[in-house]
Amino acid sequence: MFELLSLIKAGGITMIPILAASVIAVALIIEAAWTLGRARKRYEHHLLNPKAPADASSRDVFSTVLAYRQANPYATGEEVRTFADIAFGSMERKIGWLQTVAAIAPLLGLFGTVSGMIHIFSVVSSARPTNPLAQLAGGISEALVATGGGLLVAIVAALGYSALINRLDAFSSTVVGYLSEQRRDSARPKRPIEEAKFGSQ
Repeated sequence: MFELLSLIKAGGITMIPILAASVIAVALIIEAAWTLGRARKRYEHHLLNPKAPADASSRDVFSTVLAYRQANPYATGEEVRTFADIAFGSMERKIGWLQTVAAIAPLLGLFGTVSGMIHIFSVVSSARPTNPLAQLAGGISEALVATGGGLLVAIVAALGYSALINRLDAFSSTVVGYLSEQRRDSARPKRPIEEAKFGSQ
């Protein structure tokens, strides 16, 4: 706790929104990773029993798309893809907030550094110390804490966004491809046994 207060004191008042942005970024990453992992487990469980109906109580994206597919067995692949885009879109928008955090955090850090340097120069100019360079160097090093904190939060948010959005796109393509194949298999007309036997000769 003492180290956190020292960090806020060193970086200035802007360290508070930077720390808040870091908490938001970590929370978004954990929540999105957990939600995507749960949907993938539902998908893997469904592969073991493809005839099982979709779980209506589950709110993960795979169960939502599967319920649509089972309710519309003759939906075209394009219709399945359109519905899947809508279902996965809510998660994609939530993950997209990481881009906002990654863009804002460095600006908050830069603002903290600039405001800190303005304060340092004003103090040095009014106090007129015997060694102004040493005081300026110490003050600037403390002011740069805000920039470092903002960049660190931005890096974490950007990496989290890149990893999660790639996993989401890959999973969405897998789900759409699987359900589209199911549709083609169910829509393919079955030939009578006699026709299949003699037609192949």
